[in-house]
Parts: sequence; structure tokens; C-alpha cells
Amino acid sequence: MPDLAEHLVEQPHVEWGNNRPFAFSRLSDEYAKALEDLALAKEQLIKTLPVTKGWETGAEKSPTTARFASFSAFHLSPITLPLYFAIHETYRHLLQAIDQKPTARFIQCWYNIHRSGASLVRHCHAYPFIGTFSAYADGSLTQYGNAKELSGEDVVIEHVPGQLVITTGPNHYHHTSTWNDPDRARVTYAFDILGANQWNSNQIFLPFDI
Repeated sequence: MPDLAEHLVEQPHVEWGNNRPFAFSRLSDEYAKALEDLALAKEQLIKTLPVTKGWETGAEKSPTTARFASFSAFHLSPITLPLYFAIHETYRHLLQAIDQKPTARFIQCWYNIHRSGASLVRHCHAYPFIGTFSAYADGSLTQYGNAKELSGEDVVIEHVPGQLVITTGPNHYHHTSTWNDPDRARVTYAFDILGANQWNSNQIFLPFDI
């Protein structure tokens, strides 16, 4: 695993909330800053890519998110490799916690840049596992629930630098708090882990697990 031991500062562990497992680990502040810098440096390049179908109205406030099907964050630089392997190790820990055996999986990974006043609205992903990595999102929250409507049983996770979170995806709705820092963008990496039967040529799915 290239450089993972150097960057991983919190080993994977699983917590439960609202009958859902959440696997956590954390990479170093220095590594998180490197991925923040990478995302911002590549932002203008990503904005030249096609907008993903259905994201036309959201492309202005979420320009990189709106192009998630047109790129993989893992193709941007070799410095993303520790993140790839940290996701894999944390995912395998989650599988053990829910008593599932490894099977063939693919991953798609993009990143979100939000500036003051922007957020992600409540939505869900049609994949077995979803996750996020906080490059810089200090003070922001992601709220997870089992329905489109908000609930008092929702799980609220505060972002800290380098935090990696993986949870189950189907019907697992989530949204972010509004970003209010006028001087520094909120940068998170997001990913879906999916079965081989969900692969298609319209998105950038990379081999992930066997």
C-alpha cells in the first residue's frame, strides 16, 4: 500500500447510528491539505469537462460535483493513491463489522468544492456503499437519514481534516450544511463503491476489490 502507513493516523473503526454502520478512519492533516491543494489546482480543468446529465442546474454552485461522471479523482495525481488504499482498508473493516464477505467491486470518486453560501441538498445514491473524505470542511456537517424527509433520528457527522467515512448507500439520504467561510472553500472527496453488475461506460468506474 503506497505510503498509507505514513499518512493513516486513526485506524478504521465502526460506529452505529439509526440502524446504519459508519466506518471511520483518519489520514493526517498534512495529507488532507495536499488533497485540498490538488482539488483547487485542478478545478479549472475539471470545469472544462462535460456536465453530468441531470446536474445542469447545479453546475454553477457545485462545479466539480456536477461533473462527477466525467472524471476520477484517482486519475489526477499519484498523491491520491494513499486515499484509494485507505478507502479500501476502511471498507474491508466495514465488511467485517456487518458480516459480509468481499466480492468484486468498482469505485467512482470525484470531489466537491463549495464556496460561501453553497451546500449539497438531500439526496441518496443507488450503490451498496458511499463515502466521503474531508480535505477541508472544518465546522461543516453532513446529516444522514433513512428517508428523504428530515428526522430526529438522523445521524449528524461533523467534518474534521483527514476524516474518512464509509456507510451503506441504498436509501441512505444525506445533505450538507451551508458553507459560510468567505475566505476558504470547502473541499471533500466523495465516492461510491458498487457491484460489477452496476458498471457502465457512461461513468468512470475503476477496479476496487476482488
